[in-house]
Amino acid sequence: MNKQQFETVIDRVRFILKNNEEARNSDLYLIILYLRTFTDLGKYISFIPYSEIRKYDGLFETITRARRKLNEQGFFLPTDDKVIERRRTLEKIYRQTMPNIEV
Repeated sequence: MNKQQFETVIDRVRFILKNNEEARNSDLYLIILYLRTFTDLGKYISFIPYSEIRKYDGLFETITRARRKLNEQGFFLPTDDKVIERRRTLEKIYRQTMPNIEV
């Protein structure tokens, strides 16, 4: 596998999902495989049995949702200017896009 052939995150996620059926059922497992395959962080993540990963599936989303909820209330806001700017940009995009989505 040549990592350079996967230019975008979607290409990388597609590759993982195509080659790992378990990753289709667990976002946590997908994230771990992504980190192991495409980032330097992967070298710090040792083998974790899929059965153990499944026990914690959804935890990352719950944690980030809790952080967002606290941030919405004005608590524990980010201190890094790059993070603040990225979140502002994403908020603007979200506010522009959401009214146009039909359910």
